[in-house]
Amino acid sequence: MTIDPFEWLRPDTGESLAWQERQDAAARSYVRDWEHFARVRDQLATGPAAQNASDSLGTSTPRRLGGRWFRLAPVAPGQAALGLWVSDVPDEPGRLLVDPRAGEYLREGEPAQLVWYEPTPDGTRVVFGVYHGGEMIGQLRAVDAVTGRDLPIASHRHLLTGAVPGWLPDGSGFYVCDRSETGDHRVWFVPVQPAGEIGAPVNVIGRHELATSPSGLTPQVSPDGRWVITLTGQHEQVAGHLGDRLTGAWRRFMPDGYEGECHGVWYDDDTYVAVVTGDAPRGRLVAIPVATSTDVRTWRELVPESDAVLRCVTQIGDRLVLCEVADAVAGFRLVTGEGKPVERIATPGLGSSPTAMVSRRFERSEVLTFSYNTFVDPLTPYRYDADRGEPVPTGPRQPGLGGMTVARRFATSRDGTRVPYFVVHRADLDLDRPRPAVVNGYGGFNVAWLPRFLGNYAPFLRAGGIYVHAVLRGGAEYGRTWYEDGRLSRKQNTFDDLFAIAEDLIAAGLSEPARLGFHGASHGGLLAGVALVQRPDLWRALVAEVPLFDMLQPLGPGHPAPQAVRSVFLEDYGDPDEPGDADIIRAYSPHHNIAPGTPYPAILQAFGEHDLGCQPFHGRLFTAKLAPASTSGHPILLRVWKGAGHAALDSAQVSDHAAELLAFLMRELSMIPA
Repeated sequence: MTIDPFEWLRPDTGESLAWQERQDAAARSYVRDWEHFARVRDQLATGPAAQNASDSLGTSTPRRLGGRWFRLAPVAPGQAALGLWVSDVPDEPGRLLVDPRAGEYLREGEPAQLVWYEPTPDGTRVVFGVYHGGEMIGQLRAVDAVTGRDLPIASHRHLLTGAVPGWLPDGSGFYVCDRSETGDHRVWFVPVQPAGEIGAPVNVIGRHELATSPSGLTPQVSPDGRWVITLTGQHEQVAGHLGDRLTGAWRRFMPDGYEGECHGVWYDDDTYVAVVTGDAPRGRLVAIPVATSTDVRTWRELVPESDAVLRCVTQIGDRLVLCEVADAVAGFRLVTGEGKPVERIATPGLGSSPTAMVSRRFERSEVLTFSYNTFVDPLTPYRYDADRGEPVPTGPRQPGLGGMTVARRFATSRDGTRVPYFVVHRADLDLDRPRPAVVNGYGGFNVAWLPRFLGNYAPFLRAGGIYVHAVLRGGAEYGRTWYEDGRLSRKQNTFDDLFAIAEDLIAAGLSEPARLGFHGASHGGLLAGVALVQRPDLWRALVAEVPLFDMLQPLGPGHPAPQAVRSVFLEDYGDPDEPGDADIIRAYSPHHNIAPGTPYPAILQAFGEHDLGCQPFHGRLFTAKLAPASTSGHPILLRVWKGAGHAALDSAQVSDHAAELLAFLMRELSMIPA
């Protein structure tokens, strides 16, 4: 058995962290000492590009409950910290309800970071998570929306997974779920004012009792407060178990052996309206009687499967709102409670909403609110005006990217699959010769990678670059089949799709290997690593933002939440402890496929120091092994951002990090900002 000479870099020791600091300092200097870095940074800090920072932190969409409007927004003009605001009208911030700079939220003088919040149905109370320094484990807090006073609840640790608590209708308490050390899912009830002891969990769901492998569960409480559904999330969503608060009994919600997703909202006290995919890969909408939920013969179809992918549903009054994806573009439509068409909601151009992309749920609100953006238009919040029959922007419109053109193209993957991609560039750009181009893609975890505002690429586009948005298998853009064809034993399809798009760009004369880059984050960071080791001939430079590289040992020693993070890994990649899965994983694991004597392209790896999903040791191992193997002389850089987790939680950090990544790509592709 060969001993990895770089294994000493895996644990966080004084020696390994000192080595990391030296690499980080060198990477920071390389990027920031470029003579044009300040210009790129300044362009990103002002104008349309600056909108990306606030958009990425979810500051855009107000929600109304109990007649009150809630939103996260900066505590003051020019401030990076986000506070929770409450207002009587949708277009004004109103009153600052939770100030993260207040003494009780400070840690070592630094304000808390607010990422999500959940009001009671009547809008009188709000539960939210408090995090610090980019850490992904925080504490739950609650506040009275009328008085602004903190509410006494028993302290409860909360892992930032996308799962949120579920309130009882009267606001007397909420349900929240976590994981035990052995990986079981625990359902807790947390009483509010006066705070009582949490006691024992009201239900424990064994990790093998669920058909999927979720990192967390979201409790969904029925309108009358009797029933609680635990919804798995966030990549594969299944209404897993049902609790009866009258009897304390719990049972499975879905039939035994059901394969596919089932996720939605309570329509009334006894009916759950859900998107199901078990017999419809693109999803259909059904009404499920709670009393007979395990008998599919009692399910009633409301909306049949169509060419569009049904992503999620919500209820507004007696109407249902559907969010759908057609040809990698998101849209909305209204139907009655019986599923009869009412109207399609107009949206501006080829674009998407965070609802469709990642969260796969509408946040609860008494009126329909959503945010929408395109490649050239920033994320804009809307509320649906039923009287006018159209969405109305809330707040002032922000400037977009003018003078750009967007085109949809297709490439053919190795197995013959037709793979779409979008190309964005200046309308006046001469395409008679190859141009610098950057491909961006994801292709994993049932995420629909849809058009989104390119503010963070504005200096690149203005300087004559071509942005390429890759739609890869493993995502959800074309339904369950598209997802299944890019995961587990078929994961190589995702990478082959990416390579096909790169080859199509080159064949069309839009770019060439000497001027072609790739940028991916999270799972997209893995794509960057695979692209580097499998097809180094295609690229001049790659950015791997918060990636995974050692796919056989993805978690470092002493991980604080191993079961939750490992669950996410199992969904898309399989179990590296199982020999069959391990052989498949090893074939593409970037760390295990570095070949000495290869002219590798330049790469910038960027990690958050507090990232629990993609820990910095991946970069240490990869950098140490790749540097002596490469013969190209191109830089191999490792950057570890302080005070950040899987993503920055501070708008100033978002802008600063984006400047580093883009400046690196522009420098390596020999570009000069306009």
